[in-house]
Amino acid sequence: MRASFLFILSALTTINSFAQDSLKGKPSDNELKQKAWASIFAAYYSTLTGSNRPSSAFEMPTALLGYSASLNETFKATLIYDVTRTTNNIAVTDSLGKPLNVTYNEGSRYTAFLKMAEIRYSPASFVDLRVGQLLNTQYLTTQDKFWGYRYIYFTFQEVHRYGNPADFGAQVDFKYRNMLLTQLSVTNGDGPFKQQDSDSKFLYSLNVEYYPINGAIVKVYSDFSAAPKNASGDYNRSTLSVFAGFKGKRYRLAAEYNGVKNYGFTKNSDYWGISSFFSYSVTSKVDVLTRYDYINHSAPLNLSRSHFILAGIHYSPIKNLSCSVNLRHFTAPEKTMLYVSFGANF
Repeated sequence: MRASFLFILSALTTINSFAQDSLKGKPSDNELKQKAWASIFAAYYSTLTGSNRPSSAFEMPTALLGYSASLNETFKATLIYDVTRTTNNIAVTDSLGKPLNVTYNEGSRYTAFLKMAEIRYSPASFVDLRVGQLLNTQYLTTQDKFWGYRYIYFTFQEVHRYGNPADFGAQVDFKYRNMLLTQLSVTNGDGPFKQQDSDSKFLYSLNVEYYPINGAIVKVYSDFSAAPKNASGDYNRSTLSVFAGFKGKRYRLAAEYNGVKNYGFTKNSDYWGISSFFSYSVTSKVDVLTRYDYINHSAPLNLSRSHFILAGIHYSPIKNLSCSVNLRHFTAPEKTMLYVSFGANF
């Protein structure tokens, strides 16, 4: 009996040893796969013609810190903090519309805010479920990456605030091979800087992306938001965006149309515009680029149109470091500016 016991114990010890050796180097299902990253964008500008106050200055458009962890094969969590202007100037007038002298501290233009806090569940290769504070599929998840020069200038819709960069809500993604992506989301509709409105009106969006051939994309985005009862005019707001682009080995080009109906939930306050850009890689480190935007704002008592042209050179001396010298011309108000931009991703 004792010999049998010793034999069984020896066999179990051997099996356990083989099992431990086979598991070496293989991650556990509960082992975190973590990643951290950051971006710093800085710039200096000088006004060449026209009026701009201040006429020249150093600025920091973005300072970003991100972290993600794959909890297992199906769950992933992502957290991003960004630095931007989260407050705005206010203007106080009397009943005749004359400005009143008030004291107001607008707060820092460089406030760290929660840009993304997402939990993603991927039960199958063709579907993702997301909940938390989500990046907006309107422009940030696709156009921004396709443009590729965020450290120089933001995309059209972000510059003119056609939508929020992120919002609290839930989203489902359906994928068909590498050809089609459909994203449905419901969010608060008030963006990352505000709480949900007292009437609990949500924003519903649909984003469809089609990749017909390698390097090409066609994207259509639409959303609808019912006006809160306390909104000015009490008219529902809707958005439509159509984007098309192509990336070759040495060049990329794209164009998009963007429109907002009843901006600010105000009747006949409609914003629309177009944006297009082209870039060409002269060498592996040097790109030349140009961009044109047309902005049209119509309101019940006001109509404004403006043009924006950007042209510059992008230079990447080492991996993850970028710099650019670029000219920007605005028509409303009329001014021309010289920018020197820097970007570091690590």
